[in-house]
Amino acid sequence: MSELAIVNPQAVLAEKVEWSQTMAGSSLLPKQYQKNPANLFFAVEYADALGVDRIHAITSIHVIDGKPSASADLIAATVRRAGHKLRVVGDDTYAEATLIRADDPDFTYTARWDLDKARLANLAGKGVWKNYPGAMLRSRAITEVARMGASDALFGVAYTPEELGADVDASGSPRRSQPTNALPTQGSAADRMSAALAPQPSGPEADPGDLAPVEPIETSGPDVPPLDPRSSLGKAMFAAINNAGIPEADRIAFCAETIGRDISSSKQMTEDDARKVLDHLPAQGELVPDQPAGESA
Repeated sequence: MSELAIVNPQAVLAEKVEWSQTMAGSSLLPKQYQKNPANLFFAVEYADALGVDRIHAITSIHVIDGKPSASADLIAATVRRAGHKLRVVGDDTYAEATLIRADDPDFTYTARWDLDKARLANLAGKGVWKNYPGAMLRSRAITEVARMGASDALFGVAYTPEELGADVDASGSPRRSQPTNALPTQGSAADRMSAALAPQPSGPEADPGDLAPVEPIETSGPDVPPLDPRSSLGKAMFAAINNAGIPEADRIAFCAETIGRDISSSKQMTEDDARKVLDHLPAQGELVPDQPAGESA
């Protein structure tokens, strides 16, 4: 009978802290980690969560304006390591990614990006898209299909730096130092990681315009609950509209056509309206119903 190894949590934490403090002095690190052990500790935690080497996490995970992001290659590797099949085909005009989950081999998730879709999303005019269209299309297809079919394998690192508005090179890595934030210093380690893994908006590029979070409207009766943009349902709708690549100028018209009545603002939408919109867009993952105050899940 083999002996079970006894893990001392305090010793593990101390080792991570010491490693982060030592590595922070290296001038070979990406600038967001140089002389910043807190950000390195952040990367170590994500490396453990994703099951990758620390140095791989440091070079492939970038914190953009406080939000963790990863290269498309790391996202693809993480999905495959979880046991799912991922195939990508394309050229400089299109990219199509297909994903088959290990636990549901009879269903295929598909994401396709082409130059027309990039133009609709106001991406085609960017320098990196002009110079490296094939790489950018491939990156978008991979991350979109991974979020659709294997979000559980990504541990919150579901977007690339380019999707969060960073200026990137052909490999998808930020060209220059991006705004960064360390983990919050208050609360327990579990609280800090929960904050880091909490769903975040998708950055400047994901600005939903008139569909941005607004105060819920008053309705005429209890059977027509207003859409609270801060609820899981509201956040899921805003994220789905952005990920679908619908131009900002067309979003209200799209929602009006989907719900079957004229609206001039997202303030006029209800929860039922949001569900109808979600039904017409690619799946963004299972919604977790909001819990009333004072109740636990």
